[in-house]
Amino acid sequence: MNIIHHPKPMPRRTFLKGAGITLALPWLDAMSAHAGSLTKAGSIGAGETPRRALFTFWGLGINGRDFTPADTGLNYTATPILKPLEALKKDFTVISGMKLNFAGGHTGDRSFLTGTNTRSAGCKFRVSCDQELAAAVGRATRFPSMTLGVKRGTGFGGNQDLTVSWAPSGTPIPSENRPHVLFDQLFRPDTAETLNQREAAFARRTSVLDSMRAEAKRLSNSLGADDRAKLDEYLTGIRDLERSMQDEKEWLRRPKPSVEMLTFGKEQGLDPDKPGLDYRRYQRLMFDVITLAFQTDSTRVISYMPRLDGQDGTGTYHDMGNPYNYHEMTHHGEDSDKLKWFTQSDVWYMEEWAYFLNKLKSVKEGDGTLLDHSLVAYGSSGGAINAHHNHHLPTMIAGGARLGIKHQGHIVKEDMRLGNLWRTMFERMGVPVPANFQGGESDGIVKEIV
Repeated sequence: MNIIHHPKPMPRRTFLKGAGITLALPWLDAMSAHAGSLTKAGSIGAGETPRRALFTFWGLGINGRDFTPADTGLNYTATPILKPLEALKKDFTVISGMKLNFAGGHTGDRSFLTGTNTRSAGCKFRVSCDQELAAAVGRATRFPSMTLGVKRGTGFGGNQDLTVSWAPSGTPIPSENRPHVLFDQLFRPDTAETLNQREAAFARRTSVLDSMRAEAKRLSNSLGADDRAKLDEYLTGIRDLERSMQDEKEWLRRPKPSVEMLTFGKEQGLDPDKPGLDYRRYQRLMFDVITLAFQTDSTRVISYMPRLDGQDGTGTYHDMGNPYNYHEMTHHGEDSDKLKWFTQSDVWYMEEWAYFLNKLKSVKEGDGTLLDHSLVAYGSSGGAINAHHNHHLPTMIAGGARLGIKHQGHIVKEDMRLGNLWRTMFERMGVPVPANFQGGESDGIVKEIV
């Protein structure tokens, strides 16, 4: 009998350190670049109006019985949950019947913008489409993209993700969740001291990345072909970071946009990671900051996770009398009281959405409004008929009238992949769809709205 002696496995901690992974996530937390020029933060040519995209993920679905219209077309009958949007009917389209093959339950957040089954054993993480879009249009602005959420960080390795954005290297991008902090990052002028501190930080990070690259090269010589390929994937994360650092350095000493200070009031209640969240005030301030980020061309691509896909993170309007959390209501078991509050809370959430769309529509820009020049997506990985299905997802595209979107009120696209809506947004942004878009979970566009 031939006995094969396998070499002692390399400790995973050593491999990850050598590959740069132990540094990738902390440094991604520090990748929140700062915006600016005196009135516009981006590089806009004469006569050019920026095209923008916002992807929002509302975890745990919605009460589909009171959300999905019974009829189609521009003159559909507004359902209770859509009532807050009645005055905006010409500015959005509800698309019923869409699906995510790898969603349902509480595991669709990671598939929402990637299209792939990234929670399965042995899965390969892949880039989210907002980051692919940012790679094409983001370098014209100080923030190539912004990743926001109701909770801060990534949540990776825990019970639920706190972000829907994934870097080309397959690592999660942390969300920021404090509107006052975002405002400072976007608009508060840097002092000479803070600029010098950040330049010193760039030098330290460059030194660390150089040493990590040398360590990875040393490790590569002792690895087999498969492990070398895996190591190269991790090195992609270092290259992603280096490109981001270079972009950040180029913007470092450019002045930030000058905007009127928002009234935040007491910071108590504006950090969802602390007790006492004042959700309505918090949510509207987040939408105010997003509006300013687009208006000043500080970024053209944003992902936002305003409600999580497990424990919702918002408080679900307990201060307005709702006795349940959102997850409880999705498991209503036909309980009439839970169903009543399920619809009522969805109406209140939709009022916040209406506030945001009206905010975008109130900003005049060129031959239209900020809403007309922005593609604003509302979606979830939980089905609208039952919050844990992967089909009949509550889906809405708003804005984009000056980008060629022709709103139809309500249309039905039974079993169409959600990635087709993202592909439509790429097409309207004038960005070619990357290879292996959505991991193959996209096979066309939503023709009715273009």
